[in-house]
Amino acid sequence: MLWSGARLGAGIVEATPDCIEVLDGEGHLRFANPAAAETLYDAGMVPGEAGRWSDLWPAEARMAILASLSVARSGIASRFFLKRPTAQGDSRDWDVVLTRMTDERGALRGFLAVSRDATALRRIGADQDLRRRELNHRLKNVFALVNGLIGSSARSLPAVQPFAKALRDRFTALDRAHALPEDGPGRTLGALLGALLAPYGDPDGGARIVVDSVGDGPVGYTAATSLTLVVHELATNAVRHGALAGEAGHVRVTCRRDGAAMQLAWIERGGPAVAGAPAAPGFGSALVQRSVTGQLGGTIAQEWEPEGLSVRIAIPLDCLAR
Repeated sequence: MLWSGARLGAGIVEATPDCIEVLDGEGHLRFANPAAAETLYDAGMVPGEAGRWSDLWPAEARMAILASLSVARSGIASRFFLKRPTAQGDSRDWDVVLTRMTDERGALRGFLAVSRDATALRRIGADQDLRRRELNHRLKNVFALVNGLIGSSARSLPAVQPFAKALRDRFTALDRAHALPEDGPGRTLGALLGALLAPYGDPDGGARIVVDSVGDGPVGYTAATSLTLVVHELATNAVRHGALAGEAGHVRVTCRRDGAAMQLAWIERGGPAVAGAPAAPGFGSALVQRSVTGQLGGTIAQEWEPEGLSVRIAIPLDCLAR
């Protein structure tokens, strides 16, 4: 037999393990489903007499809750993550969604608060963060070890020292990329470019390399590694043969969003006159081409103009964040 809407709704509220609470328009607790009553409140608690819902949370959480109620009052669902003690005496992490409830005329009747226990997920996230930090620490040690082995091996072989230096520089660039935070606002395209290009700037403080992040965006772990190799090769070539080989040269790097892609432009000016594209691309050029089109899923175009090299790279945003 089919249930009526009211009976089905009541059955869901009774059966769900989520804590469901209903507040009146003033923010007082008026209803708690069985999961909320058993998990959050003492056995003798009467919802209508419990007082303001925000007062039932720890003092340090109340300002955030009042702000969320204000957002929900405007008609926008509000979500927050806070710790809250249980009736059993422990404290758990809660993922809470507050939504506005209205009558048939659209007037405010109260608020619906749905709280989901996120303690296990937070613990998993903390464990993963610890493992990521440990892996980055080990990678940093590996970079240092490899650089040391390359340097000591090439010291007695003058013919291979230029190649050894180029290899060490690539590992150093990768190390700088891995030093950026893996999550949050730290590893953005602008931050990555700034960290990678800082060693190539003017030691006297001049702006020989200008990064203009018109449309910044997050850079994922995979993309950061590939971008690091690309930017390092472009900067190294600019120092050896391009705009940064002379005292008056400069490089402008711009990145902007264009639909579903990030457009990255590398423009060199003021260096030695460019006669044209090299007759045969070297390993570094092949590495840049392969990194952009392969690992980053993008496109690259290079223009060998008399006044300087121009490189334009387009990377899909989903590949950039990967």
